Amino acid sequence: MIERYAVYGFETTHDALSAERALAKAGVPFTTIPTPKSLGELCGIALRVPIAVAPDAEGALEAAGLAWKARAEIDDRTPSGLSR
Repeated sequence: MIERYAVYGFETTHDALSAERALAKAGVPFTTIPTPKSLGELCGIALRVPIAVAPDAEGALEAAGLAWKARAEIDDRTPSGLSR
């Protein structure tokens, strides 16, 4: 099944790992993926969230004082399991 996702790219690996922790703490479902080339040259780690929870993800990142460097929306297959 194809679904819509928001993908967040980060400038540093530290920022990406901090973002993982912030999303997990907030209970936002996410999947860690390689940064798509369409987001530019970033750290190599991106976070994909279902588009329906993108506002929750952005709120959690902002509350944690984290900023993403790039954001894109993509259509992709539904993963077998989302990280938490």
